Amino acid sequence: MRKKIVIIGGGFGGISAAQEFGDYEADITVIDKTNHHVFQPLLYQVATAALSPADIAAPIRGILNKQKNITVVMDEVISIEKGSNNKKYKVSF
Repeated sequence: MRKKIVIIGGGFGGISAAQEFGDYEADITVIDKTNHHVFQPLLYQVATAALSPADIAAPIRGILNKQKNITVVMDEVISIEKGSNNKKYKVSF
């Protein structure tokens, strides 16, 4: 049976973890409240109009599209029950 890995958040840590697990024999799910990753160190340049917001943001699915075992879900995790496989999401459609 394939293992299932859930990564909460599509920031630097979540993206890096997903890329590391990309070659594993596991089904990986990345959950984030937004559908994009923002390169925050350059946010000040957007504020000063040196860059456009599109220059520092990229879709999470686009970043991880080479790994076929990764699914990206736009949602918000509201609780995790320790010691069980139960997770609760705030689902908004």
